Amino acid sequence: MKKAGRVSCAVGKTTLLLGVILFLAFPGFGQQKTWPRFEFNIAGGYGLTQFDGVSTYAYEWSYQYLDFVKETTDLSMKAENAFSLRAGFTYFFTPMIGVQLGGGFFSSNVPVEGTFTFQHKWTTSSTTYTNERTWAGDGKMSVVPIYLNLVGKFSMSFVDIVLTAGPTLYMNSYESNSYIGFGDTLYFIIWPYAYQYIDAFQIPVEIPKTSWTAFGGNIGIGFDFKVTPQVAISLEGRYFLVPSKELFYEWIPGTYTGVIYEQFEDWEYSADDLQDYQDMMTGVNVKPSFFAISVGVKYAFGLK
Repeated sequence: MKKAGRVSCAVGKTTLLLGVILFLAFPGFGQQKTWPRFEFNIAGGYGLTQFDGVSTYAYEWSYQYLDFVKETTDLSMKAENAFSLRAGFTYFFTPMIGVQLGGGFFSSNVPVEGTFTFQHKWTTSSTTYTNERTWAGDGKMSVVPIYLNLVGKFSMSFVDIVLTAGPTLYMNSYESNSYIGFGDTLYFIIWPYAYQYIDAFQIPVEIPKTSWTAFGGNIGIGFDFKVTPQVAISLEGRYFLVPSKELFYEWIPGTYTGVIYEQFEDWEYSADDLQDYQDMMTGVNVKPSFFAISVGVKYAFGLK
C-alpha cells in the first residue's frame, strides 16, 4: 500500500504540473507577435539516485551433535550519484505552449556490502559460538528515458521560466555480484567413535545484467538565461519517476574452501546442491528513479 501511495503522489504532482502548463496557455498571459517555432537543447548534470536496497539469506538447521546452526547474510546496496545527460527538441504551438521529444542517459555504480553472521551450538555444550565475516561486491544500474512532454514557457526580459511534464518510456538495466555465507557439516563414524566438523563457505552470487522497459513519468522546472534572442543557458531540475522491479541473486556453483575454521578444502557444490537454499534468499527491489540537476545550452530557430 505504501508503494502505491508513493506512485499515486508522484502521478498527482505530474498531473498538477500539466494543469499549470495548460493554465499558462490561457489567453491573458501576454501575446507575442513573433516567436521561435523550434528549440533544441542539450544538457549535462548530476543525477541523485533513490535506490537503496537489501537482499537477505537466512537459514536455521540442526544435525546430529549440532543443537542449532543459524546463518544469515545481508547484502546491502546503495546506488551512487553520478553524471547524467539529456537532450530534447521542442515545437511551440504558441509563444508559451509546446511539445517536447527528448531523451537522456544515467548510469550509476552500486557498491554492495555483505555481512555474514554464523552461529552454532553443540548438544554437548552450553556455549553458542558466533562468527562474522564481511565482504564487498559491486554492481551497476543504468537508465535511458525517452519522453514526450507538454511544455509551458513564461517569458521575461532576460529569462524564461519553463515547466515540463509528460509520460516517459524507460529502458533500464541492472547487474550485481557479491557473496553468501553458507554453512555445512561433516559427520562420520570410526567405530566406536563419532566425529563431526562444521564450517562455512563464501559462495559467489550474482544478478546477471538484466534489461527491462517500463512506463513512468517525468516532471521538471527550468530557467533559461538568454545570451542572444536565439541562444540561452539553461538551468534545470527534473525528477524521473521509474517503476521499481524485483530481481533475484543466482548462486554460482563451484569448488570452495571454508572461511571460518578452514577445516574443509575444495568442497564442490553443484547447481542442484544450491538450488533449494537459493530460494531462501529475498529479492532486491531495484528502484531506478532519480532527480537530475543539469546545465545546458538551448538554441531557438524558425521565427514565426
